[in-house]
Amino acid sequence: METKLFINGLEVFSNHGLFAEEKRLGQKFIFDIECLVDYSKAMVSDEMTDSVSYADIADIVYKTSTENTFNLLERLAEEIVKNIFNTFPEIKEIKLAINKPSAPIKYHFKECGVKLLITREEYLNL
Repeated sequence: METKLFINGLEVFSNHGLFAEEKRLGQKFIFDIECLVDYSKAMVSDEMTDSVSYADIADIVYKTSTENTFNLLERLAEEIVKNIFNTFPEIKEIKLAINKPSAPIKYHFKECGVKLLITREEYLNL
């Protein structure tokens, strides 16, 4: 059995980007995150201690995004992944998408950003 915890559309206002205006004014970022974690024990016990709280995952994404300023979304993604893996040893894999809906691109677009899928083992070998 494969079990995943997920959050889609988490909106965070923060200050990331290459341009000074992006760092000074900030903008909205939208996060989708999925974590591979075995919560089969929680399915039977109905105890939070046997699972991972998606509220805690959301807190990590929010704090990492608002307490730091990065030029690249790739760097922000790495920091989020690091903080989740360090906090929750039971998480085996993370799928993360960061959408930057106000990216300074002269063309019309629906979404843009970065996506990654990384296992704990892959992360430790970076």
